[in-house]
Amino acid sequence: MKLRLATRGSALAWTQSGHVADALRARGHEVELVRITTQGDVSDAPLASLGGTGVFVGAVRGAVLAGDCDLAVHSFKDLPTAAAPGLQLGAVPPREDPADALCCRDGLTLAGLPEGAKVGTGSPRRAAQLLALRPDLTIVEIRGNVETRLRRAGEDLDAVVLAAAGLRRLGLADRITELFDVATFLPAPAQGALAVECRLDAQPALLEALSDLDDPATRLAALAERAVLARLEAGCAAPVAAHARLVNGTISLTAAVVALDGSRRLSEHASGEPDDTAATALGELVADRLLAAGAGTIAELGAAKPRPLTGRRILLPERSPAGTAEALTAAGAAVVQSTFTTQRPLPTIELEEALTAGCDWLVVTSANTVTMLGQQGFDLAPRLSEGTRVAAVGPATASALRGAGVTVDVVADPGGGAALVSAFPAGQGLILLPGAEQSSPEPASGLTAKGWTVRRVPVYRTVVAPQPPDVVSEWSRLDAFVVTAGSVARAAVEAGGLPGPKVVAIGEAAAAAARAAGLDVVAVADRPDAGGIAGAVMAALA
Repeated sequence: MKLRLATRGSALAWTQSGHVADALRARGHEVELVRITTQGDVSDAPLASLGGTGVFVGAVRGAVLAGDCDLAVHSFKDLPTAAAPGLQLGAVPPREDPADALCCRDGLTLAGLPEGAKVGTGSPRRAAQLLALRPDLTIVEIRGNVETRLRRAGEDLDAVVLAAAGLRRLGLADRITELFDVATFLPAPAQGALAVECRLDAQPALLEALSDLDDPATRLAALAERAVLARLEAGCAAPVAAHARLVNGTISLTAAVVALDGSRRLSEHASGEPDDTAATALGELVADRLLAAGAGTIAELGAAKPRPLTGRRILLPERSPAGTAEALTAAGAAVVQSTFTTQRPLPTIELEEALTAGCDWLVVTSANTVTMLGQQGFDLAPRLSEGTRVAAVGPATASALRGAGVTVDVVADPGGGAALVSAFPAGQGLILLPGAEQSSPEPASGLTAKGWTVRRVPVYRTVVAPQPPDVVSEWSRLDAFVVTAGSVARAAVEAGGLPGPKVVAIGEAAAAAARAAGLDVVAVADRPDAGGIAGAVMAALA
């Protein structure tokens, strides 16, 4: 059986996926690894500002849903807790060490670090637990791959904290100077575990192959731990920790919520029966106990907040502005996410020729453009002529460009075609506009009105993705549908028909496209970000 396995391209993701591929090959299957670039890979912005760990999985999941790949491997802790329509958890292989590891300069331990030492981590959970042990430490937020973060210990930092699992999988266990005890320094839910996903309609032969890789003890522990996170409605910035294991035929689970400054810590423990349903119920029980003990007073937890959208079901494109799903969930909505379109790269020869000929401005209207170029190995930065200035449609696109080594001169804030036109100076000269083969008329028309000559250069094609049966069956019963692009509106109507649910549009261009598709637009976000969309949904429905 020949299988295509989607994975991120980082060294750790490639290694983890390679382990799964090798296990399948050992069982007689041919496996090809397919490298997918995600927003989290091309941006150096703080993880929380990008919308949390989910930024690492959207494109990978999209490749599976589109049928380009048969399965995907994720770090289980990177998966959003909400179920992904059209996908299922095919296997949870045996867990690697779930502990956190301290990597210090000069082989020091936590106790041996000098007062005020600088310790790097991108995790609020790790930061809070470090400060609980050593309030004098200076915590520095860091991003980057494992090797990049390790190098900083001894350069500008005294130490970094990383997952032991990643270090061991990369053969870097010798860099660990202290391994934290999971009983006291609790890990992230599902840390050290892998998740193998496939489509709901996967062939029985694939499901059988994946079942051979599944480790029941790891699956149960991960389900219990992630149920805590889901029940608390904790985003990536919430310092929530959990660890479960199978002990004498029962699941033993401990979870904690820690104040960001380490000053307060609430912990709860419970045990339950060893099956999937009981594991999830156990996690919810522990989370409820934490809420009852006051966890919402020491950390930002959606479950502890007023919920104006309680009982409302909102359909949201998988590729939405960072934090949108979390904002709607925090307001009480049941969020159904689906991939309506996927992007496929087009040949870059036209863009290469245009850049070689020169231009005054390069205007990038989507982070997808950067992702598509990256997937083809097209290095944009060295191809820009001296004097060419760069503009980005919003902060996320600007972050993706900077991650690709491109200096950005103008950023529309809060973002969107109209905001970019407003921020752009009037003038004469040539603007290159790389992007989708079929794209919104904004900002090209607005920039032309300001005197510029605009040349569109297609670098990717938007393809309609088939919708899972559960999304189609729910279509007419949904309270609202968030439309982020004209292609999303058209794809949804093609799958579900008319009339559809009420539409909240990300901007005027998306609203116009939704109306043209026959949908009822009841609200338009005043800004194209998570806060603007959530505010528009609440104004329309709450």
